[in-house]
Amino acid sequence: MTQPKLIDTHAHVNFHDFKNDQDEVIKRALDEGVWMINVGAQRETSERAVKIAKKYEQGIFAAIGLHPSHLEDQQVDYQESGEEIKYKSRSEEFDHDLYLKLAKDEKVVAIGECGLDFHFRSENQAREKSKVQSFKVKQKEIFLKHIQLANEVRKPLIIHCRDAHDALIDMLQVTSFALQDRGVMHFFSGTLEQAKKYIDLGFYISFSGVITFPPLRRASANEYAEIVRQIPLEKILVETDCPYVAPVPRRGQKNEPSYVKYVAQKVAEIKGLSFDKVAGQTTKNARELFGI
Repeated sequence: MTQPKLIDTHAHVNFHDFKNDQDEVIKRALDEGVWMINVGAQRETSERAVKIAKKYEQGIFAAIGLHPSHLEDQQVDYQESGEEIKYKSRSEEFDHDLYLKLAKDEKVVAIGECGLDFHFRSENQAREKSKVQSFKVKQKEIFLKHIQLANEVRKPLIIHCRDAHDALIDMLQVTSFALQDRGVMHFFSGTLEQAKKYIDLGFYISFSGVITFPPLRRASANEYAEIVRQIPLEKILVETDCPYVAPVPRRGQKNEPSYVKYVAQKVAEIKGLSFDKVAGQTTKNARELFGI
């Protein structure tokens, strides 16, 4: 079996953005020794992630779950470190039996992405406080169902969290004792203190291409760098979150798994380590967490 040089632990080659070049994108990654986990965000993309993974003998895996933004119909449009992210979200109920069936597939290595997203856009800010609170409660309820599913199939979680780290940490401090396989904080955007709390709870921290971006605010100049510097390499994963937030020097292009090397290079630069050291350890971390 060919061994990977890097693992993109969070890709979305299963999204429609890749409908015309999916095979080419995957081939480019595999030719460079990059394995990937394609992550579902709702039923359709979860099913597609599994279907794609089954086409390949090795190197391509899937995660299945219901993203918190898909719990109501909405037009998602926001800035992430200066990058515009847009997509239309369709409301979906969490179907335990459906996701359980998908989760049992041997190509599925994690449950997610799931979690909490309390970033309410301008069109939602005028909503009654009771409706906002109700949506937060619903997100928490569905996240708990993902935790239960993860325990049922003994697979780790891939957690999405935006503007909700304190609430998520509170939940994990109560529930993680029962979570047998822990997981990863995908596209980490919290503080160093929050990162340390997640690590104390047994979770990995995953960094995306945004760590390669110049800071938007002077006060943020060293925020990401300091978090990367302080966290043990043994608790770090790398990802692209493609097709979004392509790293420098590919910024502005459609992101893809082969670009995960730029994220690893930045981690190496910040930590003063060799690229090979970072690539080797983050790959080891991913293989241990996901059992691949």
